Amino acid sequence: MNKQVAGIVLAAGGSSRFGSPKQLLPWKDTTILNSVVRTAIASGLEPVIVVLGAHAAQIASSLAEECIVVENEVWQQGQSSSLRIGLEQVPEDVSGVLILLGDQPQVNPIFCESIVRKGLESGKITIPYVNDRRGNPVYFPKYTFERLGQVEGDRGGRAIVGEFPVELLPWLDDRMAMDIDTPEDYEALKSCYG
Repeated sequence: MNKQVAGIVLAAGGSSRFGSPKQLLPWKDTTILNSVVRTAIASGLEPVIVVLGAHAAQIASSLAEECIVVENEVWQQGQSSSLRIGLEQVPEDVSGVLILLGDQPQVNPIFCESIVRKGLESGKITIPYVNDRRGNPVYFPKYTFERLGQVEGDRGGRAIVGEFPVELLPWLDDRMAMDIDTPEDYEALKSCYG
């Protein structure tokens, strides 16, 4: 059985609550989005597909060459539109896909690899369970792709979770559940990592 798993990084949003393209904010020696892309690559995901929307040209020029960049011209229709565009780029011969969010630069390869490994072992949608709540990224097996591509509105893969078997992966580091919606979120996350 083939164990190739693709990665889709959802990064099309307009950062309306933030006020500027948060994908380009500094994170360590790079940007927030490039940090997520590097993690996806280091996790062995192949290919790594980055879905851009608002500010696409500006953001694309800053990305690593090892990823496939696609533009969602209807990004205002919500996360589901980006998910569909990302899925269109996924090769036929994968076992599943890991969906990552472009505003979680702290997510690391060990975390991603653990989710993927559990997903491949169980054959189920695999969701990290961090600090008593569901987190990201999420692994979706290939048999969910058709339904995943039918989700509409500002709902991502979570919209289909109740329709398929799910495996929860408990995780103790609650920083893995943080994301960046506001400047305060960004400062809080930076303070966790010095």
